[in-house]
Amino acid sequence: MHTNYRCFVEIKFSGGDVAIEVDGDGQKFRFLSGIGFVALPNFFFVLSSFYKGELNDAQLDCYGNADLYNFSSDGKNIQIQHISHYTEEESYTYSFDLRQYAMAVDKGFSEYLQKLHREGLLPLKHEDMSHPLNEKVLKAYNEFSSIINGHKTT
Repeated sequence: MHTNYRCFVEIKFSGGDVAIEVDGDGQKFRFLSGIGFVALPNFFFVLSSFYKGELNDAQLDCYGNADLYNFSSDGKNIQIQHISHYTEEESYTYSFDLRQYAMAVDKGFSEYLQKLHREGLLPLKHEDMSHPLNEKVLKAYNEFSSIINGHKTT
């Protein structure tokens, strides 16, 4: 399925900061974390669980700053409440089509990983548990991607 949503991924290897920005339906939501190796597997797990209908609500703190993200889904749409202590407004609410949101994240993350492979930054030369793209993070992404693309995971 094609999506009109777009996703941009930015990861700072030196500090582990992660930003996943999804743009769709006239909205732009940016998930931020200061500790990517913790946040990314949780983010992918929540999206996978929503997509499979196994979960309706989840809360992710940003791991590394004071923001909080409340995710909920009715199986068709995903609602995200972003509670921030760094902006003028303290709470922002977004609503996206779940399937299109998940597909955009999958495409954006895949393109980002492909770019890193071309640049010779992946695979990692030495496995580091605290690296934002360590083996656990990549496994979580691959499982998420398999679910979104209709493949079985083991």
